[in-house]
Amino acid sequence: MMVEPNWDYFINEPLDSGTIRFETKTERALYAHVIAGEANWMEQQTLERLKTWRLAKHDLEAFLDGRRVARAKASL
Repeated sequence: MMVEPNWDYFINEPLDSGTIRFETKTERALYAHVIAGEANWMEQQTLERLKTWRLAKHDLEAFLDGRRVARAKASL
């Protein structure tokens, strides 16, 4: 059985709720995908689940890097 994030929470819940504060709902959803991917890999350590987890981490890092670049350009 695979862990799946509660997507309804990420769509409807305010960004300032929870223990981690996020700037956007996209960031929060990508973070949840990373956590679910890690939990799935820990449960059943297959190469496919490891790839899914690593891809989710890469997506989150790319999103955060893009936000940092956009902020840097905006402050110029």
